[in-house]
Amino acid sequence: MPEHPDYEGFALSKLKEAGHRITMPRLAVVRVLARSERPLTPNGIHSEIAATGGKIDVVSVYRILSTLSSLGLVHHIGSVDAYSACQLDTGHGHGCEHLICTSCGRVEELPVADASSIAVTDQSDKAGFSVQAIRVEVLGTCPECQAEA
Repeated sequence: MPEHPDYEGFALSKLKEAGHRITMPRLAVVRVLARSERPLTPNGIHSEIAATGGKIDVVSVYRILSTLSSLGLVHHIGSVDAYSACQLDTGHGHGCEHLICTSCGRVEELPVADASSIAVTDQSDKAGFSVQAIRVEVLGTCPECQAEA
């Protein structure tokens, strides 16, 4: 679950600040992401909303995720091809790493250490590459799953 104490309120505030209306479909997607401890696919988000009687099509879920992503409110977790609510409120484009449990699927987001971020940016600059964001995915086993093993 997002560590931000009020992810829903935070996300809705950021949407409003960016000039987006708070529609029922946007609210539904934000609420599903706020409750989830695991990354969700667009189809998974659609299913969660439909299970509670909500009406939204999958194309709208993709569009909403795109908007949330552009505002730094969700991250696409490539290794599992799903989306997770941004747990850090340090601003769009912040460097982050995702610790992904391969047993239960839970994701924890941590800020990338400044030294690591600087090193990656320096190496990228030397290669003539302009860095937009730094994201790292670490696959492993969470403490709870380790305890169960």
